[in-house]
Amino acid sequence: MKARRDGLTAAAFLAPSFVGLFLFSVIPIIGAFTISLLEWDILTPPRYVGLANYAEMWNELRHGETLRTVLANTLYFTAATVPLAMAVSLGVAMLLNRKLWGLAAFRVIYFLPSVTSIVALAIVWRLLYNPEFGLINRFLRALSIPWVSGGQLTLVPLVPNPPGWLADPNWAMPAIILMSVWAGLGYNAILYLAGLQGISSSYYEAARIDGANAWQTFRHITWPLVSPTTLFIFTMSVISGFQVFTQIYMMTAGRPTPQTMVYVYHVYSQAFTSFKLGYASALAFVLFLIILLVTLAQLSITKRWTHYGG
Repeated sequence: MKARRDGLTAAAFLAPSFVGLFLFSVIPIIGAFTISLLEWDILTPPRYVGLANYAEMWNELRHGETLRTVLANTLYFTAATVPLAMAVSLGVAMLLNRKLWGLAAFRVIYFLPSVTSIVALAIVWRLLYNPEFGLINRFLRALSIPWVSGGQLTLVPLVPNPPGWLADPNWAMPAIILMSVWAGLGYNAILYLAGLQGISSSYYEAARIDGANAWQTFRHITWPLVSPTTLFIFTMSVISGFQVFTQIYMMTAGRPTPQTMVYVYHVYSQAFTSFKLGYASALAFVLFLIILLVTLAQLSITKRWTHYGG
């Protein structure tokens, strides 16, 4: 009787999550696949075309440039953002884990970007990146070194011509990557901080007795014991990287074309600029399959070095 009551209690707590998952994940996925079998421009009635949209995707991938470019840009963004964000977040978490006065305030400060709308953050960073009056270029122009020329002491600017950032094809994507790392820093750092605080101090005491240095302690104690947190952050960061859209839309709108044109922005463009809803849904469903396969591969590979217990 008690076991049955406990089971009903657990089901009652889990039910809202499953209902939300079904309403906001399962149904949209089924809907995307259904629409991907249609030719539909919103203005005219939809027409069933079977797998024609997927065949068009395959032809674009083989013979066109756009789809290959957006895939390459998305992979570039993900490959650059994920390890950089994880490394910086872990470093910040280790600093915040020290027992020093005032660190509680810094924990709040670092977490603030995580509770701020990504739209607001993108607008702020777009202003910071402005080549004329942005604070970043103002700071770079102010950097200078003293130089003696013709018997006179002058200040020579270190960066006389700062980059145009979002308008520069070479700097647009790195600028968005930097902003994305900063935006997710607080959330990831708090997760790592929770993982660090779950490690028993006896491990570190034993390491000190054995004469281990800081690097050996990190490599053999800290890093293995935060591996469950690393796995979670890694998986979620890769998924977020493949789905990046808001900062692209708000900061560059895919320009300078095609340097910041990513996969989800391409889906948006096909759906709401070209009004090819069937083709856009096919793109979205393929992205779902890609993320699913990548996530399963991650979980399969990383379980070999994930250590639970601390």
